Amino acid sequence: MEYYIVIPAYNEASFIAQTLQSLASQTILPKKVVVVNDGSTDKTAAIVTSFAQNHSWLTLIDKTSEAIHLPGSKVIQAFQKGSETLDNNYDVIVKLDADLILPNNYFETILHIFKSDSKVGMAGGFAYVEKDGKWVLENLTDKDHIRGAFKAYRKECYLQIGGLKPAMGWDTLDELLAQFFGWKVVTDEMLKVKH
Repeated sequence: MEYYIVIPAYNEASFIAQTLQSLASQTILPKKVVVVNDGSTDKTAAIVTSFAQNHSWLTLIDKTSEAIHLPGSKVIQAFQKGSETLDNNYDVIVKLDADLILPNNYFETILHIFKSDSKVGMAGGFAYVEKDGKWVLENLTDKDHIRGAFKAYRKECYLQIGGLKPAMGWDTLDELLAQFFGWKVVTDEMLKVKH
């Protein structure tokens, strides 16, 4: 299975290098990664451009969001801009935040989840945050919900739900739509994502 990743990014110079390095360290590398630089005023674009020189699967595109937008829409508009640059030769598409560190077997495990059951429409791990020098499970986490920061979609599910909706609550709406169409949403507690 091939997977593509789209990363919306706005002023992520402090974190994006770690995110990209965690992608480069995956046991199964992504086929394509598009970082959508959404009007950053820091060194986000320069960091991605430098990293892309050594990783042919990585590209950077620029986007400027409208000043007025609905809550939750800016990140999805950036995601849509990035996804428009991709071809259809993928099995899984991933929306990823630019401030994550993924375990190096993250996508190998995600692909295994999809391969093991053709009705799995979405898959993901769990977010951990640093607190008092330790990484602890984020208190927002619900065992049946995948955080919008790292959602992987089977292509057929993603197309059937009509992609991601640029509105507040998009990362719950997508799961409700998927379940309406008979897709499973699967989380794996062994996949600990540092957020």
